[in-house]
Amino acid sequence: MTLYSIKDLEYLSGIKAHTIRIWEKRYHLLDPSRTDTNIRSYSDDDVRRILNVALLIKNGYKISNVAAFDEAKLQAEVLRLNRNLSDPEKNIDQLLFHTVNIDTFGFEQVLDKIILEFGFSKTIQQVIFPFFERIGILWQAGSIFAAHEHFVSNLVRNRLIRETGKFESKDSSPSILFFLRENEYHELGLLYSNFLAAQEGLRCVYLGQNLPFGDLSNLLINSEFDFVCTSFISPIEKAELEQYLANLSLVFNRNKILIAGRQIGIYKPKLPSNVVLVKSSNDFLKRISI
Repeated sequence: MTLYSIKDLEYLSGIKAHTIRIWEKRYHLLDPSRTDTNIRSYSDDDVRRILNVALLIKNGYKISNVAAFDEAKLQAEVLRLNRNLSDPEKNIDQLLFHTVNIDTFGFEQVLDKIILEFGFSKTIQQVIFPFFERIGILWQAGSIFAAHEHFVSNLVRNRLIRETGKFESKDSSPSILFFLRENEYHELGLLYSNFLAAQEGLRCVYLGQNLPFGDLSNLLINSEFDFVCTSFISPIEKAELEQYLANLSLVFNRNKILIAGRQIGIYKPKLPSNVVLVKSSNDFLKRISI
């Protein structure tokens, strides 16, 4: 059984640790175990309860009432509330709840509801990307584990692939190659760009993660693409990044190379003439318009 600190509960729920302590003392909301030095530790059940309580409190419920709910009543109120939620932040809370519980059905059900209401592109941009920013913070803080991140990343990855597969292109359509360099595994942003390009009718070739440069070079030399697109998320030294871009520019010197990612924003590297920084989804769509 995983044990959580009160700081973990604060990160997960958005409720300050000081407030959680007050709720424990005043309303007996949680009953943590304690070490010999009186340090609190919380169980998975405690995490589920505080997430449910936090969701209700954020939506106007009073803690004095919620604290009196047994688990059945608490779950029932959350389910009732969930049927009426539409705000992106509330949707993120719901997705986080199902992620912590490793609940595939619950996560997919909430995702289906959001997509039905907002459409796929808006869901990815306004809900899923902010959701993963929060997941990243929680992972860094040690409040959730790599297993949680892998679980939810694969669910979203599979959804992106399914949605992309719905589009068709023509032989005469512009072509675009997507890839990630060696030791780069963060592909959800790239998959979304692949979806946008397919939606626009481009012929997309998606090579995915961790592609050796030698293999990429051979492919680019022997094939013709209108665009190449990649992203730099994982840590890399500025000199190495600039050298990689220079090498990529040499082997693909006919058309545009589109790049994005956290490392580009951090280092602001010198870009070869045929390498273009993509600043947003709308910017990407403009860049691939021929």
